[in-house]
Amino acid sequence: MFDFDPATVRTEEIDRISREAERTLRGLTEALGRLGEVTGEGEAAGGMIRAIVDGEGRIRDVRFDPRVMRQDSEGLAEAVVSAIRAAQEDARGRTAEVLGLALDEPLGGAFPDAPGGRGEPSGDGREPGRSDRALDIDRARRRLEAIQDSFLDSMEGRMARLDRFRHGSG
Repeated sequence: MFDFDPATVRTEEIDRISREAERTLRGLTEALGRLGEVTGEGEAAGGMIRAIVDGEGRIRDVRFDPRVMRQDSEGLAEAVVSAIRAAQEDARGRTAEVLGLALDEPLGGAFPDAPGGRGEPSGDGREPGRSDRALDIDRARRRLEAIQDSFLDSMEGRMARLDRFRHGSG
């Protein structure tokens, strides 16, 4: 991916690669920061129940319009679950959007039922889209961090070889 022969690379090319590397790393770092800020919102019962969850699907807030209390307990429970699920799907979509922009690619396996995902079974018998969202986000974070670490390692070695070449010892 980043393989090149220092003997054939011009200084301008190295400068361009360095600028791209810096831009990519800034983008990845910003995306990791934005993941912690992601929230999702959902509603049910005609907007009388509203839920807010964080990027990992944990409930942050649930609000009830007083009129919703007229429902029976089963209907109320179903509406609450529905609002929370809608909020979790919203957070999932927003997380997928942040990661998709940072990776500049379709979302694929980390978000199987997100736009651009594959919708493949999880391998443990669950339906596509029923995977543990916290694990999906954690897997995506690990992927971003691995890309960043790999890129930094790759550039560090290449820049050292280029520096040796420039000084005639490579």
